[in-house]
Amino acid sequence: MQENANWIQLQTDIKPYHQPLQQAAETVMDEKVSNYPVFVAYAGDDTESVPGIHLLEVPTPRNLVWTVNVTTLEELVARQVVTQEKVDPFRKVYRENADSFCFLIIDEAGGRFGFVPGKG
Repeated sequence: MQENANWIQLQTDIKPYHQPLQQAAETVMDEKVSNYPVFVAYAGDDTESVPGIHLLEVPTPRNLVWTVNVTTLEELVARQVVTQEKVDPFRKVYRENADSFCFLIIDEAGGRFGFVPGKG
């Protein structure tokens, strides 16, 4: 249950941050770094092992602070977070959700991908 609760709450928590998320995604694409920017939302202390470049901290009313990094599909493949055989299905789902931010959420329940509406 906690797994779903954090995912649902993250969608609300980041609403005030859509502008910097949009800017980061555009920069990744405009600079030809990747066509697949991914935001990593991490709730924990060991932020050194989280992929990507630190973007912002999102405090919540639940005594939880999300650390949000921006990374790319290519980095996630290089770090073996996404396996090579999952790249094409990932790209397909990513394109189908072009108006959303792609998130990899990492918390005590593990890691999982999801899309948060609001991009564009």
